[in-house]
Amino acid sequence: MKSILIITYLGLTIISSHCLSQTNNKSDKTIPILDKSKSYRSIQLELQAQCKYVQLETSKAVLLGENCKLKYASDNRLLFSDEYGGDVFIFDINGKIYSKFNQKGGLGYTSITSIAYDESKNELFILDRIRKKIYVFSEKGALLRSFKTPEETFIAEIYNFNDSTLLAFDENLIGTNKPTKPYFFISRNSGNIIGYVNITVEKVNATQFIESISKNESLSYSFIHTGIPDNCKFGNNFILSNKSMDTVYVLRQDRSLEPLFTQTPSVHSEHTTAASVGMYSDKYLQICVADYDISTATKALKAGKTWNPPFKLYILDREKGEFYRDSDKGKYTVSKTDTPLNHAYSVIPAIILKEKNKLGKLTGELKTIASNVTINDNPIVEIQILK
Repeated sequence: MKSILIITYLGLTIISSHCLSQTNNKSDKTIPILDKSKSYRSIQLELQAQCKYVQLETSKAVLLGENCKLKYASDNRLLFSDEYGGDVFIFDINGKIYSKFNQKGGLGYTSITSIAYDESKNELFILDRIRKKIYVFSEKGALLRSFKTPEETFIAEIYNFNDSTLLAFDENLIGTNKPTKPYFFISRNSGNIIGYVNITVEKVNATQFIESISKNESLSYSFIHTGIPDNCKFGNNFILSNKSMDTVYVLRQDRSLEPLFTQTPSVHSEHTTAASVGMYSDKYLQICVADYDISTATKALKAGKTWNPPFKLYILDREKGEFYRDSDKGKYTVSKTDTPLNHAYSVIPAIILKEKNKLGKLTGELKTIASNVTINDNPIVEIQILK
């Protein structure tokens, strides 16, 4: 099997929901249609892989918090960042710390909304949505430059597209009925828009709601899924998928756009569910369909309850154009991580590894590692090289 990128998660955590943009490019009649209300036959994918485990260095100065996520991986580097805490950690491929910095506060960022890493140019692009700025740092944390995001945009994610360009995803949190183009290219030096992806969204679903309590008081509700994929990057291919878009696309380096599949009922129906891609190859797509029913979520949150939206996994046989239910129950799920083709990454917390070892569920190298780590150590990264 060629050109596969998978990121596996041993634990899939879900918080609230996240919504966004709609599309139009090629005729939907020519692409497969996923009927989310239909029952499909269940199958299991069998993928061969060579495994490697990386024990991340742990010290008082190098300690990843629970919100620290893997955002970039290559043959030489592993980059983690903490959206709220502001930490950036870069490890070499053997798990030794290469660089660590935190420029939160003062003249730096307020949070790391999104991060893009160009390893070849030693540049990290950090999007701060609150300040509507992008900060460019060296690997060691030196501020190289900064620039504002384009006016009247609500950029939620940035991706390293090429040597001169970032791909940006525009997200209006409160929604709009005005047609918008949610994906565009911006200059890595000035932040100016230098082109648009040929996708138009007729209506943007809201992801944030504000409820008035009194004249001077209001409550804000935001709906965010953690662990459910939407936009993601497979090598140099970008999967474009969001909660206001019925059709899912792949964008390539030559800026060509291919619709992969569309879905029904629409993401703009009364009870919203949205599909995104969790695994992409020449033969298969793994598709995640998540529940984004805002009315249900709002009722739960107002009652002080945790909203745990359900999701389902499907497989599309691209050669046959047929859909199946995925029986692996989340084994392959990609998130907003920039990783090479034909590799899969799992981030395993040390405490989970210790618990599995105590239950006798581990063998071989992973069992040896579990015997030597403590519950306070940094996580272990499992790298699968797919054949």
